[in-house]
Amino acid sequence: MRLLPAVSLLAVTVLATPAVAADTSYVDKRVTLPAIALEDVQSTVLDDHGVELGGIGSGLFALGRNEYWTVTDRGPNGEVGDARTFIVPEFTPTLVKVRARGNTLQVLETIPLTTPAGEPVTGLPNFAVAGDPAPVLADGTTPVAYNGNGLDTEGVVRTADGHFWLVDEYGPSIVEVDAAGHVVARHVPAGLEDDYVTAGADYPISGSLPAGLSARRGNRGFEDIALLPDGHTVVAALQSSVVVPGDRDRIITELVAFDTTTGTTVHEYGYRFDAPSTFAAGTRGRDLKISALVPVDQTHVIVEERTDTEARFHTIELDPADPLVTEADKTLLVNLAGVAGVPGKVEGAALKNASTLVVISDNDFGFVPRAYGLDEDVDPSGVRTVLAEVKLP
Repeated sequence: MRLLPAVSLLAVTVLATPAVAADTSYVDKRVTLPAIALEDVQSTVLDDHGVELGGIGSGLFALGRNEYWTVTDRGPNGEVGDARTFIVPEFTPTLVKVRARGNTLQVLETIPLTTPAGEPVTGLPNFAVAGDPAPVLADGTTPVAYNGNGLDTEGVVRTADGHFWLVDEYGPSIVEVDAAGHVVARHVPAGLEDDYVTAGADYPISGSLPAGLSARRGNRGFEDIALLPDGHTVVAALQSSVVVPGDRDRIITELVAFDTTTGTTVHEYGYRFDAPSTFAAGTRGRDLKISALVPVDQTHVIVEERTDTEARFHTIELDPADPLVTEADKTLLVNLAGVAGVPGKVEGAALKNASTLVVISDNDFGFVPRAYGLDEDVDPSGVRTVLAEVKLP
């Protein structure tokens, strides 16, 4: 992977999308996921400790008729000191098909991810990685074993053959899953294949991605994936810059175009965030994240740049002759900062039509992250998963 310098390139032609101020857009529809116990979603969950289904807002793949595929992340977790708690360690990431109807986000189908032999992959990390907290139980101290099959899924698309393509933060990786939820293959940065084999991965591992992606920041792997109209090219986004010694606030991250038919990387793009000074006062480069990708046509995608308090969507062109997307290559679609009714922590998005952007929030499974007793139920945060339709001019 090339670590591209922050240089200005010539502007490329982008879609004729007008710059939209926050106060010219509005939420036209808002639906909420009801309370559903994790034990009712997965039979392998022995004790959900009061945790409800959530964490599905990291990706959104539109099916039409107000229906969408989403995917949970690794499960209910939180940071306690230098460790990461897994409240329900037997939980496995799950594909969730939903429908927006009335004021409710209905669950139509759930498909837990499994190995080819049908064993749950779990959401546990694969092996120790510098910068990633060690996995522990809810008490914040009892170690949990690593799992070579574990996935921290963040985005989802579905190809015409019925297979799902997911992105994962741990590798970071691109994962192919069949219609029944079996992992078909996991594509990781070149050079990491042996690490996954040694860790005991029970599905095929391929070093198909740029080696430099293995230098991802802690908890900042691939965050979303977009399927382009040709039906076989996907684009994956690294959430933030890779680690560059001495530059914690580097504002260039990576987009990777990948061919699902050949299982190969076809192009890499550097992506430079908007200047931190254009966000809320005090925003630093390390605070900037890509959280959503939305396909527009074969050469254009919409990219969500996000902090913990703001979200803005830009249309960009993917030009193989232009290796770095800069401010000159972006056209603002909408800035959601200050738009009433937009949920917090928007991480998934889709276009319903030319004038409607659909967004979904990640509620982090709706509980207060802290250390808990091993037999203790969690404290609910009161945060629900919300899907909202944003009307554009």
